[in-house]
Amino acid sequence: MPLYLYENKETEEVVEILQSMSEVHEYHGIDGTEKGLWRRVFVNPNVSVDTKVDPFNKQSFIQSTVGKNDTYGDLQNRAAEASQARAQRYDGKDPVKESYYKDYHKKTNGKLHPHQQKERFNKAKEKANKAGINIEL
Repeated sequence: MPLYLYENKETEEVVEILQSMSEVHEYHGIDGTEKGLWRRVFVNPNVSVDTKVDPFNKQSFIQSTVGKNDTYGDLQNRAAEASQARAQRYDGKDPVKESYYKDYHKKTNGKLHPHQQKERFNKAKEKANKAGINIEL
């Protein structure tokens, strides 16, 4: 049963009353004779859901996705945020991502992951642009 707050209009005394959600939310004092003296106080709930997901804890990430109707893109965005948080702690390199790339490299007989290829291409393109070479696709 939820707690509801009521304040006495004259004395400004606040009391907490347990009432079911289906009850009429009124309070008339302990003996019920103080009708009209008490008013309900509305407060913002203190709810904190998924405000801080530990980027180093696999279970924390999984728990943050349970029961949500996220799209695949939402999950990718959430994973990218976790990757950025890990990279900030380790001088710009995400250890989980690096480990994934290393496993991919082993499984595919030395091939680079497509994301690594894209990263290398973008770095080469930036380097060429700085040197005055314009690369267009």
